[in-house]
Amino acid sequence: MTDKAENAKTFGALLAQAWENTPSFICSNDDYIYCLFPADDTKQKWVEASLTFPDGSLDKKEIDAPRATALLIEELKVLPTYGADTIVNTKGKLDTAAARLGSLT
Repeated sequence: MTDKAENAKTFGALLAQAWENTPSFICSNDDYIYCLFPADDTKQKWVEASLTFPDGSLDKKEIDAPRATALLIEELKVLPTYGADTIVNTKGKLDTAAARLGSLT
């Protein structure tokens, strides 16, 4: 079984990929960090990944574009619960989210 530290390291790399790819969606709240981004330039395949706190569970899958759209809509539906400020849309928020990974090591 993969441990928390390894999951945090793997997710850190995914988080960096999500930040560098456009379009992408990243959110970070008390329960998890989530990212959705294209797997390549064709944007036909997407990567969806989440890391939960405090257990450090990592969920990563490659999905097709229509499924990515559906999952993005589902993720947006929970924003009223967590707040729109959980969307990672600045480098500062990205750094804060990435720093949380250290709590799992």
